[in-house]
Amino acid sequence: MTPTQARTFHAVAAAGSFTAAAKALYVSQPTVTTQIKDLEQYYDVELFFRRARGVTLTPTGHELLEIVRRIDASQKEAVEFLGAVKGLQTGHLRVGAYAASDVMTIVAAFSRKYPGPDITVTFANSYILQEQLLDHELDVGILSQREPVGKFYSLPFRMHTHQVVIFHPHHDWHKQRSITVSELCEEIIIIREPSSEARRATEHVLSQVSTTPKKIIQVSSRAGVMAAVAQGLGVSTIFDEGIIPAEAVTKRPIEDAEVNTSISVACLKERKDSRIIAAFLEIAEQCLPNRGA
Repeated sequence: MTPTQARTFHAVAAAGSFTAAAKALYVSQPTVTTQIKDLEQYYDVELFFRRARGVTLTPTGHELLEIVRRIDASQKEAVEFLGAVKGLQTGHLRVGAYAASDVMTIVAAFSRKYPGPDITVTFANSYILQEQLLDHELDVGILSQREPVGKFYSLPFRMHTHQVVIFHPHHDWHKQRSITVSELCEEIIIIREPSSEARRATEHVLSQVSTTPKKIIQVSSRAGVMAAVAQGLGVSTIFDEGIIPAEAVTKRPIEDAEVNTSISVACLKERKDSRIIAAFLEIAEQCLPNRGA
């Protein structure tokens, strides 16, 4: 399989059609079709199911895609190595995070020391971030991890982050020092999407009582949850890193159920020595909240 065939195969798999892949590669559609056909005929395999509206990967195609992704990651690491010779004056770092607070602290410090590389920051829940790391769609992730995952190298960043209740400043709870789970269930609850660590923690809290919540509204981001609460749509539980906007929402501890999580800076073990990733991990260690305490 030549590098050109690998690049063409990856483009077709990503685009879902020969025409779209040709546009992405700046070549003609017949060129793409011929390269894939030659590859399939040479190895006597079927990589794509041809359909009227495009193509989808066969089981063999899916397995080949994982190999091609690893090859692509290795090629990127080679480029990063060459950039390291120049002191990281070039390159591209892809960072994912569950929320803005911790990641922006690290990214700002990284950019001050290494102003050359481009940086892309995306946000998602911790489960999605792990999947994106495994798929080589991210280089580093700032995420919560309940259990160690064998394929990841993790730098513990923020330990024992507590879950708290947040509500509109004009809510009747504003004079209370804490909120019980039973009181929580009497309200409309803003809750995260099922795959998020925050959703799991909230469900754990609610399981402490037999009462079901008055109503549930699902919002698929931390910022969205805080915005919904700030608009008075309901109340929520959220992990508190000390940066919840006091002017928008009020926070109180949960009286009869305590849930903690830990935040880590993670990457694939096989990639932790990549120059740009290693540099980011070094900066992250310097930014640890309890460093020097």
